[in-house]
Amino acid sequence: MRIRVLIALIFITFLISCQLFKSGKNNPELVAQTFLEHIQRLEFEEAKEYSTEETKMMLTFFTTISELVPDSQRVTETKPDVVIHECVVQGETAQCSYSANGNDQTIDLLKQDGKWLVDMKKEDAKPNYFK
Repeated sequence: MRIRVLIALIFITFLISCQLFKSGKNNPELVAQTFLEHIQRLEFEEAKEYSTEETKMMLTFFTTISELVPDSQRVTETKPDVVIHECVVQGETAQCSYSANGNDQTIDLLKQDGKWLVDMKKEDAKPNYFK
């Protein structure tokens, strides 16, 4: 009987640990940081993993536009300089302030199906997201 209780406690502890580890990978700060680093590297397909559907459509547009630029003129950031300062979470939304390319900006996120995603609106797609 004691062995069953011990095994059950170990199993429960394992499940709780897995849940805590999983949630550590999905917080607004990490999602915003990863998204913005992909943007600086012009890795739009990779950035889509951290995006709402509306943002994915804009990233598809960015991909199309960037393909028009000759490789010799394309500037990608090999060492991104994104610094997340603070994320303010209000329920299922968050706004993170950050600096990149010498500019201070904010980026919005939504929590959909338990996952934080960048929610970039057309009016927020400023050229200074990029270097």
